[in-house]
Amino acid sequence: MKPFRKNASIIAHRGEKFLLVRKPRNRHAWQFPQGGVEAGETFLDAAQREFSEEIGTSKIEIVGGERGIYFYEWSTDDELGPQLRKFRGQEVHFFFAKFLAEDAEIVLDKNELVEWRWVTPAELKKLIESPEYLAEILKIIDATK
Repeated sequence: MKPFRKNASIIAHRGEKFLLVRKPRNRHAWQFPQGGVEAGETFLDAAQREFSEEIGTSKIEIVGGERGIYFYEWSTDDELGPQLRKFRGQEVHFFFAKFLAEDAEIVLDKNELVEWRWVTPAELKKLIESPEYLAEILKIIDATK
C-alpha cells in the first residue's frame, strides 16, 4: 500500500479570526497554509517554510508544539501531479500560531493559492467542505482557548 505524504500546516490566528487560504480548484479549496515536508526537515520547520512561501511573511509566533494530525486519502477526482501519485494521501501535522504581520504583508504564492481571508470559526464551517478536516481544526482551536 502507498504511504501517506508527510505534510505540515499552520493555523494562524489574529484575535478570534483565522487565516484561511484557497487553492485554485473546485472541491476542498479552502484550507490552512500547508505543504510537504522536505528531507531533513522537522514538521515544524516544514510548516514555517510553507507558511512563509505561501503567505509571503514569516511573522508568526508558534504557540506550543504540534497540535494535531489529520490523515486523508486522495479522492478519485483529485488532480494529482506525478510527484503526488506515489502517495495514497496526506498526513497533515498542525501547529498553532499568532499572526504578527500586517495584512499588507500577505503576498500569496499565486502558483498555489488564489485567495486568503480572515475567518471566524462559524465562517470556517461554511468554507471547509471536509467534515473530518473541519472537526480536527475545530478541536485544535477549542483546545487553545
